[in-house]
Amino acid sequence: VMFGFVNGLAIVIFEAQFPMFTESPTTPDSSWLTGNDLFLMLGLVILTMAIIYLLPKLTTQIPSSLVAILTVSLLVIGFDLDTLIVQNMASIGGELPSLVSFSIPINWETLTFIAPFSFILAAVGLIESLMTLTLIDELTETRGNSTRECLGQGTANVITGFFGGMGGCAMIGQSIINIRSGGRGRLSGISAGIFLLVFILFASSLIERIPLAALTGVMFMVVLGTFEWSSIRILRKIPKTDAFVIVLVSAITVITHNLALAVISGVIISALGFAWESAKQIHRDSEVNKDGTKVYFLHGPLFFGSVTDFN
Repeated sequence: VMFGFVNGLAIVIFEAQFPMFTESPTTPDSSWLTGNDLFLMLGLVILTMAIIYLLPKLTTQIPSSLVAILTVSLLVIGFDLDTLIVQNMASIGGELPSLVSFSIPINWETLTFIAPFSFILAAVGLIESLMTLTLIDELTETRGNSTRECLGQGTANVITGFFGGMGGCAMIGQSIINIRSGGRGRLSGISAGIFLLVFILFASSLIERIPLAALTGVMFMVVLGTFEWSSIRILRKIPKTDAFVIVLVSAITVITHNLALAVISGVIISALGFAWESAKQIHRDSEVNKDGTKVYFLHGPLFFGSVTDFN
């Protein structure tokens, strides 16, 4: 399920970069870039990816993603290149939020209306957070605290809601960038939040001049780091049920963009596959007593899946 989750998510992130290669990324069905504009976009994306890939071989003291974004941004500004920048999509400037006043009645009817949406959002947030935590544990060879993660995210989301904020969860893209840049402790996440707040409040005009090509290149590297390439190599070596689950979860994630549905489907198929395999493990020994009675000794799990073999 984990392999299918990260593979599907990587493909979704990859697909999300396609609009950046159109004339208007925010407009549906916008025409693709052509000619010099396309070559410029591709060149800047490749340059960004090359810096992110090569810089850690020289030094890990400076985050390669940050160097790549700054280099491409200075190149675009210095040579006055005609390319899309963040401002072409939207303004990121803002101000500190204030406490909101609720205009809907807090009664049973309201709760029954929002409960299904709340459950789905909570499920997606928890699933993605825990899956991301598992992935980070594998990359860092450490063990995170899932209980603390869930309580922290839940508390933050409840408080944020009173200020009109959106619900959030662990961001696999930012987490991968943090890990690849050397971030291992709480300070990396705290710093990301503080700097993001500073950018929104005071430095939005500078951030809005970052070329979309630089951000696209960063996300392509996130895709390469997120996708479990080893899962392709082991597909023929692992049980067919596990291989089917990897492909199924990836497909559902890509087609529906519903992480909860994908993971729950994978868990159900995995459970059924485990039950099927466990049902094959039942066997028996027997012996005949002196009085002529025959006694059977059963070994293995006896449950609904093993009834046929038992009979």
